[in-house]
Amino acid sequence: MKLQTLSSKICMKIVPTLFVVLLAMPVNVKAAETLPVIPPTGFDQVQTNIPHGQVSTITYRSTATNSQRNARIYLPPGYSTSNKYSVLYLLHGYGGSENDWYSGGGVSNVILDNLIAAGKIKPFIVVMPNANATGTGISDGYLNFKNDLLGSLMPYIESSYPVYTDSSHRALAGLSLGGAQSLNFGLTNLNKFTFIGGFSPGGPASITSTQMFPDPAATKQQIKLLFLCIGTNDNTSFSDSVVNTCKANNIPYTYFLIPGRGHDWTVWKPSLWNFSQMACNNGFTDYGTIPDPEPKSAFKQIEAEAFDNQSGIQAESCNEGGQNVGFIENGDYVVYNNIDFGNGATSFQSRVSSATNGGNIEIRLDSITGPLVGTCPVSSSGDWQIWTDAKCSVSGASGKHDLYLKFTGGSGFLFNFNWWKFNSGIVNVAGDLNGDASVDATDYALMKKYLLGSIDDFPVQNDLEAGDLNKDGVIDALDFAVFKKYLLGTISELPYSL
Repeated sequence: MKLQTLSSKICMKIVPTLFVVLLAMPVNVKAAETLPVIPPTGFDQVQTNIPHGQVSTITYRSTATNSQRNARIYLPPGYSTSNKYSVLYLLHGYGGSENDWYSGGGVSNVILDNLIAAGKIKPFIVVMPNANATGTGISDGYLNFKNDLLGSLMPYIESSYPVYTDSSHRALAGLSLGGAQSLNFGLTNLNKFTFIGGFSPGGPASITSTQMFPDPAATKQQIKLLFLCIGTNDNTSFSDSVVNTCKANNIPYTYFLIPGRGHDWTVWKPSLWNFSQMACNNGFTDYGTIPDPEPKSAFKQIEAEAFDNQSGIQAESCNEGGQNVGFIENGDYVVYNNIDFGNGATSFQSRVSSATNGGNIEIRLDSITGPLVGTCPVSSSGDWQIWTDAKCSVSGASGKHDLYLKFTGGSGFLFNFNWWKFNSGIVNVAGDLNGDASVDATDYALMKKYLLGSIDDFPVQNDLEAGDLNKDGVIDALDFAVFKKYLLGTISELPYSL
């Protein structure tokens, strides 16, 4: 990573006395309570006794480069497709990659996990792209990333994840050259981003010399957080021109100088720590009231990566389509909230693979040490992407519970995990849509919700068998009419053909 050499590349020196002036926060600086401050010791260290988010690699098609591109994505602890989230697009510096804020020293997931656990911020999604959108015929990949970000990456994220799509729930920040990109692309697109951060920002003239305040009055009205941070031993001086413009036009900003630090992670990690909290304090994660999610049927196939919480695992691409859960070691686990087992499950089935000796899946309810209702053995399949079904019997699982699947076995990686489902051993009765062995007004209400699109399926093992009341192969308004006749006593049996 060539981040340390950026200052020599951009050939800019800051006037020493400027630090003295800016160490005192200007009167028009917009601050969030007592922030910014130097984070406490351990803010960037893994805590084992808290929930952890998931970081995985995504691939999207870029029209800006005419190629497939990779990015990293952080899904916070408790992530659920039933909720909606704000998104931070977090950029690396010159010569870096999408891995820098995860495995290259930034540990953004650790910082955010700790802040969420401490109640300092609400959960949000972080996308960490490769901010060098280079390709055939492209002279400046860093400048071209603006086209990639706005035209390809953001549309992909917004079509693939449950995120808000307004500027009040989008943030753009980065370190060094990524900070300059964030200021450039963000300040000239305030209809898309209103939370913008530059951590030691600097870079080539193609990015730093662009007019970033075409309409200062509009910027003053729209911006919700403009955050700049730099170490006093850093000679990258791009921030001062931004600050001077803000001062001249009364645009709110925060400029945080960290004494004695240079162009490195000792500035960039504290920048993320402060920026995340200040953004949330200024409305970035104002989600309103989030309704309780509908229960998920235990008898429908559920993808392994659709967990609500996890410990130790990662998601990866699967040759059967989509993703699977991998890098599983002894003691790791995944959690699926609000699973409806109806009147009871009798067996468990999962899709697994292993290039080693496999292990076991402990099936527990409501906590990692909750009731053990079954243990599913997983054997070697010969390779990590050769898939087979693993099954076991289950006893004591009925009603609604949070499902904990704990992975146990020997040392090293145990197996991969693609999807799971339970079976009840009960043949569905036509009209019994909730699996309580009766056909009544509750089932009628479920049919109405299904037809209105409020729910996607019924909490029984076979939707079609239960809901196709006229046996024409579909569940539609005709079945609703049959149901009404049955409840009114006009007909006495189901199924019934109109």
